[in-house]
Amino acid sequence: MSVPPDLATLPKAEVHVHLEGTVRPTTLEELCNRTGLSVPRAFSDLPSFIAVFSCAWATMTTPGDYGRLVREYCEDAVPAGVRYAELELTTSGRPYDCLGEAVEAASRQRDIIVRFVAGNARDLPLEIAWMMLEAARDVPEVVGIGLGGPEEGFPPEPFAPVFAEARRQGLHSAPHAGEAAGAASIRSALDALAAERIQHGVRAVEDFALLAEIVERQVPLAVCPTSNLRLGVVSALDAHPLRRLWDAGALVSVHTDNPGFFGSDLLGEYAIAGGLLDLDRRGYARLAANSAAASFAPAALKAELLDAIHDWATKRG
Repeated sequence: MSVPPDLATLPKAEVHVHLEGTVRPTTLEELCNRTGLSVPRAFSDLPSFIAVFSCAWATMTTPGDYGRLVREYCEDAVPAGVRYAELELTTSGRPYDCLGEAVEAASRQRDIIVRFVAGNARDLPLEIAWMMLEAARDVPEVVGIGLGGPEEGFPPEPFAPVFAEARRQGLHSAPHAGEAAGAASIRSALDALAAERIQHGVRAVEDFALLAEIVERQVPLAVCPTSNLRLGVVSALDAHPLRRLWDAGALVSVHTDNPGFFGSDLLGEYAIAGGLLDLDRRGYARLAANSAAASFAPAALKAELLDAIHDWATKRG
């Protein structure tokens, strides 16, 4: 199947992307020059990428940095058809209100609606997760809580009280799982964190019963093919389990994860999925509809996005 020439006009939601990981290479170079810090560019797996990401995170220390990241993400996302985005970000340890300026920058966007997910790292103290949650309190633009970082050796169970409190505050649960660790990490995310969406989740294919449950419950899997390739989760794109998840009936969608580091863009991820899944025009529309369904957008906004996707699917490219 060929990629539709008007794929960029297909309305989409992007719900697995880290704000700090969207930093343009030129912007990161500028931040490095300003701070005098050096950010390595080489990585081959999740642990080595986390080290790179942490170095880059350390350059974003001045008021205006997070507002700039939001603006530049939107400048890249809107031409790719993104109408709604949920950006995961880490706010603790900053000497300024980076969440506040990110929210303010998002409010100025007219062609895209941006919401935020409060990200947490598995290998950092729980106290930091509680600080993150407190920072997000009464910020309506924060719609969810996430959990990332190294999976191996850092199970999600210690974060269960944080996620329970987040849910009491009306936030949705969207932890990472089933990327560097196997299907058991997805099971833990579902049971301990009441995950409503799994970021990655590709290794669900290793457990038939788990995959069947994910399909039955329609737990969204927010998949990032290029990320999985760059971090060694799969040896080649042809070996990616996306087709197995799709054929099983899982609610899968594709996203960029950390496009500033992976050299990915959303149209490229859709094209990769199109090749792996043999998508026709309606198939691409289904993929976009899955992204809307996976989002934590209000029902009315989801319905509006789904209507626009349907309109795209029924016209000739």
